[in-house]
Amino acid sequence: MSSGLISMVAGKHAELVEHLAAVDANRTRRANPSGIIPLDHRVLVLHDKVEDRIGSIILPDSEKDKKKFAMTNATVIAVGALAWCEAKHDAKNFGIDARFPEPGDRVKVGKYTGDQHKGDDDVEYTILNDADVIGLLTQE
Repeated sequence: MSSGLISMVAGKHAELVEHLAAVDANRTRRANPSGIIPLDHRVLVLHDKVEDRIGSIILPDSEKDKKKFAMTNATVIAVGALAWCEAKHDAKNFGIDARFPEPGDRVKVGKYTGDQHKGDDDVEYTILNDADVIGLLTQE
């Protein structure tokens, strides 16, 4: 391939990625009150609230430490333009009809994975990699 053709293909790819990101950003802004737009392979989730007590019993710190490595449920708020693209590509190549999380879906994630950020609505959201979402919850 000539360098001119390579730069043209690279330029077209960059335009496509920018276009996909813009489309995703517009779609995300409408349903995303946080003002945080995940990029690339990132996913924005809202963790379920975890209580420090069960009924009137307060959980001791040792019990809380055990839960530190536990998984938790969350709601997908927004997904980056490239989220799950590798998994979608692999599923297509192997002929697997797979469903991937979209905004509004309930998922299972590591309790302490990702980075927490306060959104425009003063709620703590978590941005994590798409690979950190380990399961899609179909019923609760």
